[in-house]
Amino acid sequence: MCKMPIGVENFWELIEGNYYFVDKTLFIKELLDSRSKVTLFTRPRRFGKTLSMSMLKEFFDVNAADGDVFAGLKISHAGHQYMQHRGKYPVIFLSMKAVAAGGYEETFSLLKAVVAKLYRQYEFLAKSAAISDDEKKYYVNVRQGNELCSYADLVLSLGNLSNMLYRHYGVKTIVLIDEYDAPLQYAWEKGFYDEMINFMRQFYSEVLKGNEALEFAVLTGVLRIAKESIFSGLNNLRICSVTSKSYNTAFGFTEEEVAGMAAALQHQDRLPELKEWYDGYNFSGADMYNPWSVIQYFQEGCKVGAYWVNTSGNGIIRKMLSGMEQERAEDLHRLMEWKTVAKQVSEGVIYEDIGRNSDDLYTLLLNAGYLKCVRIRDDLYGQEAELKIPNKEIYLNVAEDSLPL
Repeated sequence: MCKMPIGVENFWELIEGNYYFVDKTLFIKELLDSRSKVTLFTRPRRFGKTLSMSMLKEFFDVNAADGDVFAGLKISHAGHQYMQHRGKYPVIFLSMKAVAAGGYEETFSLLKAVVAKLYRQYEFLAKSAAISDDEKKYYVNVRQGNELCSYADLVLSLGNLSNMLYRHYGVKTIVLIDEYDAPLQYAWEKGFYDEMINFMRQFYSEVLKGNEALEFAVLTGVLRIAKESIFSGLNNLRICSVTSKSYNTAFGFTEEEVAGMAAALQHQDRLPELKEWYDGYNFSGADMYNPWSVIQYFQEGCKVGAYWVNTSGNGIIRKMLSGMEQERAEDLHRLMEWKTVAKQVSEGVIYEDIGRNSDDLYTLLLNAGYLKCVRIRDDLYGQEAELKIPNKEIYLNVAEDSLPL
């Protein structure tokens, strides 16, 4: 009996624990082939972003765990030009998903604690011959996460850490930031967005913009926060969203992958039910299943259910619905007839503009996984998309009014 990886987001643990693994390691090959300096991937929650980031860390990190967990996986057969990068770089892996608590001061304190925990992974820097005495004092202050770590120290923390690691190893640093937008979504909901965006803009820019110690960076999130809002002046950013042609099968499960899982579990007869309930996502032409729901379905003995829809907050979307009741009712009626609605979707969302443009709602619903893009075309105003409910899991929850449509 295959073990389903429920809640397992650590790649090493998943492989060593003999959990069922859908081999997505060619994501590494595609990333190396693209050679983008900074890449942002936006996908719905629970679509495998954190596991993919853990996989990248395990592959590239010079301090990765012992043992070749990639033996026999697709990337191991891709060629020496890819495998030569295995274990060659210092890697910074920071998750922002839990940086949300109370008001601004509490969230800022939590971020300081998260960065301090990150710094404690590199204790050797406090004794490194490549680091100056002043830098060692700075390192200790950030590592302790107390009052000696100032606002400015925290702003510079990722950039400085990448630089110290570069000088210690003599190799440029890879930076991985998971759920980069989570603190900003929370701050917007709670009313301290201005303070948070000012900090985060500097925090990210210090490590991503003009950083000579950076080999490359990968960010994941749910929303494409507009470049003017947080990535101002960052000219080396590549955005790979649900409407981008690149990496369109990197997150989520393809039909072939779901069929392989069903065969391994001897449940091939369940494929029509799986397709009806959890398929239907369209990532730039790639037909994708919701991985979280598929795994939960098999774990629960092939019992259908709304496993995904209640796993993430909808605060922003609910706020945006105020004052839009008539339009919402008309669109909902069409969607409940399995019809499409045509809406403008943006390349990025600026939080200050939320509520001024009703189409922003549909950009959020598309990126968050509540709608799928059937067709998209460029026009004078950006992109017009034909949007539709993707599958029965989402449809039934709309009917029960437990989704924010």
